[in-house]
Amino acid sequence: MNTNTSVTDNYFYNLLRKNYHTSEIIRAQIDEIKEKTQNIVQGELLKNFTVKFHGQVIGCSFEKTVKIITKRLFNKGKINNIISQEGQDSVEVDILATQTEVEELIHFLMKRHAVLHYKKKAEKGISNMLIIDENEQNQLGDFIPDSVCCNYSSYVESVEKYTGRLDDYLILNSLPLTTEKLGRELRFNKIETKNKVFTSTALKEIYLNLHFITLILLLDLEEHYLKLRIFRAQEKDIKSVEEKIDNLGFFADIFQYIATEDNPLLFNKSLFIDLMRLEHIIENEDWKSLPAYAGYIYSAINKLNEHFKLMEEYNLFLTYTSCIEKFLMKLHKKLFKHKSDFKTEENNLYANYNELKKLNIISRHPTLKDTYQEILNSFSKVLAYIDFMSIQDKSHITEENTELETRTHNIPSKGLFATVKKFATSVFGHAPDNSIHVKNEDLTTEQDDAHKLIDKLKRNLLELSQLKTASGKDAYLEARKCVPLLTHLSDILDQLNEIMKEDESGKDTQDLFKNIFVKTSKFTTLFNEFNNLVTFDSEEEKETIRETLANLQKLIYNKPLKEDNYIKIIGTVNALENFLINKNKPHLEKVDTIHTFTQKMNQNPIFKNIINIKTDIKKILDREKGLLQIETFKTEDAFFSYSSKELHCFLEEIIKFNKKLKANTYWNNTSNFEVIEKKFDQLIEEVNDIENRIVSNKRTGNNLVSKETVKYVDYLKNSVVTKKNLEKAIILIQNQITQILGFIRAIKDYLNQSTFVHSGVSTSVLFDQITSLLSNIDVKLLDMDKLTEDMFIECINMLSHYQAGETFKEPQNDDIDRLMQEIRKREVVKTYKN
Repeated sequence: MNTNTSVTDNYFYNLLRKNYHTSEIIRAQIDEIKEKTQNIVQGELLKNFTVKFHGQVIGCSFEKTVKIITKRLFNKGKINNIISQEGQDSVEVDILATQTEVEELIHFLMKRHAVLHYKKKAEKGISNMLIIDENEQNQLGDFIPDSVCCNYSSYVESVEKYTGRLDDYLILNSLPLTTEKLGRELRFNKIETKNKVFTSTALKEIYLNLHFITLILLLDLEEHYLKLRIFRAQEKDIKSVEEKIDNLGFFADIFQYIATEDNPLLFNKSLFIDLMRLEHIIENEDWKSLPAYAGYIYSAINKLNEHFKLMEEYNLFLTYTSCIEKFLMKLHKKLFKHKSDFKTEENNLYANYNELKKLNIISRHPTLKDTYQEILNSFSKVLAYIDFMSIQDKSHITEENTELETRTHNIPSKGLFATVKKFATSVFGHAPDNSIHVKNEDLTTEQDDAHKLIDKLKRNLLELSQLKTASGKDAYLEARKCVPLLTHLSDILDQLNEIMKEDESGKDTQDLFKNIFVKTSKFTTLFNEFNNLVTFDSEEEKETIRETLANLQKLIYNKPLKEDNYIKIIGTVNALENFLINKNKPHLEKVDTIHTFTQKMNQNPIFKNIINIKTDIKKILDREKGLLQIETFKTEDAFFSYSSKELHCFLEEIIKFNKKLKANTYWNNTSNFEVIEKKFDQLIEEVNDIENRIVSNKRTGNNLVSKETVKYVDYLKNSVVTKKNLEKAIILIQNQITQILGFIRAIKDYLNQSTFVHSGVSTSVLFDQITSLLSNIDVKLLDMDKLTEDMFIECINMLSHYQAGETFKEPQNDDIDRLMQEIRKREVVKTYKN
C-alpha cells in the first residue's frame, strides 16, 4: 500500500506511527473509568474469575482488544489466560482482578469498537492495530487500513471462583488445597510443619488485636508521662519528707556528722554504709533478721575503732607539728645569722619526721592523705638540704685552712656556688636565681634555698593542722565535741557484739536486741516528753498514745515511703495532736498556760519534725490533686502529657472498641469469615483513627524520656525509686510500642498482597517474634488498672490461638466429588446482556 501526503498527515496513521493501539477517545474513556474506580479497587481483594464473552468476538482481534484494554484499565488485576472457542463463538478469559475491575471491563467490551488493521508494509516500527470508537470511523478520510472490523460482546457470563473456607477445608480458586497444592500456589514445594498458614481474615484479626494492645500501651505510656509530670512537681517536697524521716532514724544524730564531708575528721563513708544497713532492720524491729547482719556489726566496730584511732593520730600530728615549727624557727634564725651549728635542730627534726611517718590512719584517709604526703615530701627535702649544708660547711673549713697554708688569695668564686646550684636544681627543678649580688654570694644562695624549703613545709603543716569545717569552724574542736556520740555508738555496737555471741550459742536474743534500741528510740523519747506534759486519766489512755506513736513509727519507717501511707500518716499525726490537746485542756486554767504547753510541744525537735512531715505530705497530695483537676495542658508551649480528663476520654473510646472487637471473632467462627472480614475492615479504620489522635502530639527535647537519669539508686528513698521506675517504665513501653508497630506494618504488607492465604518461613519468624515479645510483657510493671489489664490479657489470649497458624483439613479421594459440588454452589455466577 502506497502512502501519500494526505495519508501521512492522517490522525489515525500518526497514532499507528507512534505505536499507539488506542485512539485518544478510547484512552480518555478508559482513564475516566480508572480514575472513578481507583479508590474502590484499592479496598477490594483480588479474586479469580472465568469470564466468557459471546458476540462479535471471533476473527476480529477481540483477544488483542481484551489484552490492550485490561493493561490500561486495571489498577491491580491482570489476565492469566485467554482461550478462543470458535465452535461456541466465545472467548474465555481467566482473570485475577477485583470485582469492580472485572465489571468495568465487561461493560466496556460490550460497547461496539472499531479495530483498524495495518500490516506495516510501508515502513517499520509502526503499530499494526488501532482500537477506535465506532463513531470515529468517519475521520478515516484518505487513510485506508488493510481491514476494519467491529468487535463487541453481546452476552457475558462471569464466574467468580470461590476462595475461602468450606468447613475445615481451605479453598483457593474453587479448588480444595492440600499441603502440596498450597505450597505450589505460594511458590513453595510444599508446606512444612514449621511454616504457619494464615488467611487474610485471620491476619486482620491479628492486626486488630495487636493494634488494640498498642492502644493500651500508648494509653499506659501517656499515664506514665502524666505521673512523671506530677512527680516533678512533688519531688522537692518528697525529698524534704525523706530528709525529715532520716532525722528520726536511730543513728540520725551520728549520721549528720559521718555522712557528709563538712568535717573531714568526722566523715566516715564506710561506717555510714554499715550503720545504714543496720538501721533499716532496727527501724522495722526485725529482730529475727538482725543476726544475719552480724558482718555489718563487726565491720562497724572496726570502722569506729579506726575512727577513734584517727582522732588519736591527728592529736599526735598536732603535737609533732608544734615541735617541728619550733625547731624550724630556731633553724631559720641560725640561717639568717649565718650560723652553722644547727646539728641539734637537725636531729630533732629527723626524730619528728620519723614519728610523722608512723601515722598510718592519716596516710590512708581519703581527705587527708594528699596533704599528708605533701608534708612528708617537703620534710624530706628540708632534711636533705640541711644535711647538705652541714657537709658543705665542714668541707669549706678544711679547704680554707689548706688554702691559708699555701696561699691567701685567688679563692675560686664558682666552686661552691656551682655545687649548691647543682643540688638546688635537683630539688627545685630549676637553678636558683643568682641575680642578687652580695659580698658573700655562696652563703646567700644556701640561705635563700633553705628558706624556700622551710616555708613550703610550714605551709603544708599549716594546711593540715588548721582544718576547717564547711562552715569555717575548727574541724578538730568540732570532732572532739562529738566524742560522746561516738562513745555511745561504740557502747551500742559492743552490746550488739555480745548478743551476737549469745545468739551463736543458740539463745533467744530477740528481747535483748529490742531492749537496746526501744529505750533510746526517738519515739520512746517523744512519749516520755508527752508523759511529762499531759495528765492521763488512766493507763489505757497512756497505752493509746504509746500505740499511736508505735503505729506512726511503723508508717514512717516503712521505707521507701509508700504513697498509700500518706493519708494514714496525716490521720495518725492529727489524732495524736487532738488527743494530747483535748486531754490536757481540763487541767489548764489560763490561756497563757495553754500557750506555754503548745509552745513546748512545738519546740520539741522530734514532735516538730513529725508535724513538718505531715505538712509536707499535705503539700505533696495537694500538688497531685491540683494537677489532676486541670482539664488540659494544651496551653503549654511544648507538649509533655495529656491531662487526666483527656486520658479518661481515650480510655472510654478504647473500652467501646474492645466490646466491638470481642463481638466479632474469627478464630472460633471461621464459617462466617466473609461477614466478619468486612466488619474487621471497619474496625481497622476505627482503631487507626484512635491511634492517630493519641500520637498526634509529639514530644521533643527534655520532654521526651530517652534514657534513665538516675545513676545511683538508694532503694530506701521514694524520690529516687519513683523517678527511676517511671523513667524505666516509659523507656520500656516506648520500645515495646515501636516493636509492635513494626509487627503491624509487616502484617499490613501481607494484607496488601491481596491474597487469601499466606504462608512461608517469613510469617513463621514474624509470629515467633510476636509471641516472644508478648510473653515478655509483664502487665504488673506497666501499672495498669484491673479493667485495662483484663482487656490486655484477653487480646494476648486471642493472639495465642494463632501461635501455630491456622489449621485446615486436607481432602481425601472419597470427599472430592462432594466437596466440588459444595464449591460450585459457592461460586458467584453473573450474566450480562446487551
